[in-house]
Parts: sequence; C-alpha cells; structure tokens
Amino acid sequence: MAVYTPLTDDDLREFLARYEVGRYDSCTGIRDGVENSNFFVATDRDEFVLTIFEKHPAEEVPYYLNLTAHLAEHDVPCAHPIAAADGSYLQTLHGKPAALIERLPGRTLEAPEVTHCAAVGDALGRMHVAGQSFGERHPNGRGPTWWFRTGREIAHLLDTDDHDILLDELAYQRSFRGIELPRGTIHADLFRDNALFDGDRLAGMIDFYYACDDCLLYDVAIAVNDWCSDDRLHLDAARTRALLDAYNARRPFVQTEGEAWPMMLRAGALRFWLSRLVDLHFPRPAEVPHVKDPDEYRGVLLARRETAPDLWRLVEA
Repeated sequence: MAVYTPLTDDDLREFLARYEVGRYDSCTGIRDGVENSNFFVATDRDEFVLTIFEKHPAEEVPYYLNLTAHLAEHDVPCAHPIAAADGSYLQTLHGKPAALIERLPGRTLEAPEVTHCAAVGDALGRMHVAGQSFGERHPNGRGPTWWFRTGREIAHLLDTDDHDILLDELAYQRSFRGIELPRGTIHADLFRDNALFDGDRLAGMIDFYYACDDCLLYDVAIAVNDWCSDDRLHLDAARTRALLDAYNARRPFVQTEGEAWPMMLRAGALRFWLSRLVDLHFPRPAEVPHVKDPDEYRGVLLARRETAPDLWRLVEA
C-alpha cells in the first residue's frame, strides 16, 4: 500500500466532514503493500484507515466494501467499513474511489508460530463458510488467464533459467485446468502483512482488495505458502498442520482437494512470483515506494516444485 496519492491536512478535513467520526487530528501514510494508497487517520474520537483505490474502477469497489461488511457481521475477524453520513461506504478523493475503514488493534507478524497459524486457518475457514451467503460475485483478475497472458509478456525479460522455469510451470498449470473443486469467495492475498495479531489473538484479516470468486483451496495454498514457510522456503510441518487442521475443522476438505493440493501450492507461488516480476519491471511512481522481491516467490515455487506434502497426512481425520 505504497502512497501514490499524497494528501494534505485540508484534504483530510474535507473528506472526514462527510462522516460522523469527529474532528481531524493527524494522518500517516502506510508503507506496506503495493496496490493502493493507505493512511492511518486519527480524529478526536477514534482511529481509522483511509484507502484510496489506485487501480480499481469505482464500480468494482463496492464489492470489496460490501464483502468486508458482510464478513464482519458474520463473526469473521476483519475491519468493517465506515458509512458516511449519506449511508454509503464508497466516497471519492482526488477523483479516485476512497473509503474509511475501522482500524483494528494489533500488529503484523514476521515470525509466526504454530498458534498464530492455527488462528489464520480458523479465520480463513470461517471466511469461506460465511462467504457462501454473500450474494455478490467477482472474477479473479489475477487468476489463470492473467498468469498465462502475463507470463507470455514478461518471459523475454528473464534470464534463461527463469525463462525456462516460468514456461515449464505455465505448461504444468495449464494441464490442470478444468478440475472441479469447491469454489466461493476467497481473500486471495492472506500474507503475514495482511493479518493483525493483538497478542496471540487474531484481531483481523485486512486488505481484501484481491478478493474474488475462485477455488477455496487456492486461498488456503496462498496462506500456507507464506505463513508456514521456513527459512529455506520449505513448509514447516508443525505450522502447516496447525493451519490446515484449524481450517478443516471449519470447512472440511473434500477428496479432490487432496489430489489438487501440490498443484495449488505451486499455483499460489507462481501467481506471486509473476506479480512481483511485473512490479519490478514495470514500476509505478509512488511517494513511498515498496516493491517486494520476486526472488522470494521464485524460491517458494522452486521449493514446491521439488516437494509438496500430502494434504491428508497433514490433516487430522
């Protein structure tokens, strides 16, 4: 959430006047992430997060805000958007879609432990169950169609080894298209920097702006790849088991998901290797630039290509 749209105090006063949240006090840009401009905003009553949507068209944004409202109202730990005086979650700032959102307590974790991974698995399972009653649908803009198109566009910029790895992985993923797996609303970006812990309690998942409809297992794989990787980027067995067991207790896995698990782990790694390559080679100007290293997810992909655990050996019966 590097800051692409800087704001003045007058901007903030005018924006907050649309809400019944008190008088503007202070604002700090948030460095984490790469897609939207985000700020911590304080008033004399409370603290909030202000998001300016840099890439999402205004007609898409209500989906994300309605989703987080729905989830929060169904006991899924996440931040509820704040309605303006006119009753709308969606506003405009500097000609871009914008929203004010509840600020959750807690902090992100760099070195999660087994208990943290279990909490993430539980929350993700609760989200997938609650998402079944959410009436809106949204396609995955970073799904297989995007992988194959982006892979073709970026392959020539890579060295020979990475070029070959990328094309081989795309061919592998293409061979699995059409498998029937449970689908629903997914977070699609549940990394460590998108969950806040207040002590050992998961205060909430944040940054739902890749949320979409896709395979539920894909969402689990994305989370496992980040939360459960060790220093060598292989999966730590205890953390992986904790996340999967907690998830399975909320939304039991089905047989086809066990068969697809190795492929999904690789798919989750491929997606983020590609997006980080795009950010590296085609950067956008930002006041607080923050580009994540694509080599990390190249390494995750190579580790999953080398070995991927059997789902059923990790999940308790």
